Amino acid sequence: MSIPPFHQDFLTYYRGLMAEAGGQVPKRSDVRPSDMKTMLPWVVMGERSGPRQMIPTVIGSAIDEVLHASFTGINLFDFLPEEIAVRLDAYYSNITDTPCGGYVERTLASDSGLLKGYQTTLFPLVGAEGKVDRLIGIVSVMKTDPLMDHFGKPRDVQTVAITKEEYIDIGFGIPASV
Repeated sequence: MSIPPFHQDFLTYYRGLMAEAGGQVPKRSDVRPSDMKTMLPWVVMGERSGPRQMIPTVIGSAIDEVLHASFTGINLFDFLPEEIAVRLDAYYSNITDTPCGGYVERTLASDSGLLKGYQTTLFPLVGAEGKVDRLIGIVSVMKTDPLMDHFGKPRDVQTVAITKEEYIDIGFGIPASV
């Protein structure tokens, strides 16, 4: 499995968190933004409270600039076509339930055009209640021109295709269904 170099840097950061947690999934409270300053504009964090629930709690400023929409605090499943929702629901569940890392490349669309190569690598975190129900990750894009010509709403951005999906063994294996 190969992930982009920027994502590899984030994997190294995450593995450091795991080492500090004794090889276990790190807690959300273990994340220190000061340790990843250069990556912060591309960092995402989210809460997964159940099926078809993925609510971003942190989205880096560079991501908002590229998408020209802010998804912070909004359930991502409210804006996904059914076939994409089924696939991403399984993907997020695999990351939290296995636990493992995950890498996805997507094509996004808006009225202004397509954004191919929207790359996301995510890893699990333990939330305040002691469950693996948080995600942290990094995003990169193959082009940095804004997806829309104006700042819009989340409903203006659609995932139209998942072009790559892979899992990263962080010490607990990868999903059996893969």
